[in-house]
Amino acid sequence: MAACGGGADSEQALSDAAVDGADVPAPSSSTASLSTTASPSAVVPTTMTAPVGFTGEIQVLDEVLLGTSWRAECPVGPSDLRLLIVAHHDLNGIRRLGEMVVHAEHAVELMSVFEALYDAEFPIERMELITAFGADDVASMRANNSSAFNCRVVDGTSRWSQHAYGTAIDINPLINPWVRGSTVDPPEGAAHLDREADTPGLIHADDLVVQAFESIGWSWGGYWTGSVDYQHFSANGK
Repeated sequence: MAACGGGADSEQALSDAAVDGADVPAPSSSTASLSTTASPSAVVPTTMTAPVGFTGEIQVLDEVLLGTSWRAECPVGPSDLRLLIVAHHDLNGIRRLGEMVVHAEHAVELMSVFEALYDAEFPIERMELITAFGADDVASMRANNSSAFNCRVVDGTSRWSQHAYGTAIDINPLINPWVRGSTVDPPEGAAHLDREADTPGLIHADDLVVQAFESIGWSWGGYWTGSVDYQHFSANGK
């Protein structure tokens, strides 16, 4: 069972009205910029060391860059999505540049979230496009890869996941697993069920990560009942 898709109580399809009505604030950082084009050759390696200070870029993309994460029947098209390239600290405190695909309506406000996480030196182990894992959510989680857009359904249903809209983000999914009863996904995340632990990259209730996402109206799956998704943040709370 894949995380962020644990059944009817964990996700529902996002309406067009919810996407179209999103409130997009002005950029909070002068280092964030918008590029009008993106191509596979323009993608920044996520192993690249970032310069001092937060940097971020928003790029328009196409189906070539989306690769196996997108197909024609997906609920959003390439023009609805944007590539974020943002600075973050890894688990060793090294500054890195990471990549993530999100819905265009939320790109600018999400930039402010990652800027807040960078300034607080919250560690994100890796942030690579889901295509680096063949759009396999399980493989991405096991690698503790933080990601967003992936055109997939909620596990065990025919309903689109919020990730299929680019309106959900998973942060350090191995350290912050999905849990329902005795089921933990990814299974290796069972080593991190102590939510009071001082593990780098672990998300706690009402911590700076939760507050950063709440500041743009996104909700944390760690507050769900029935199933709990510690890695998951979404625009509509599902």
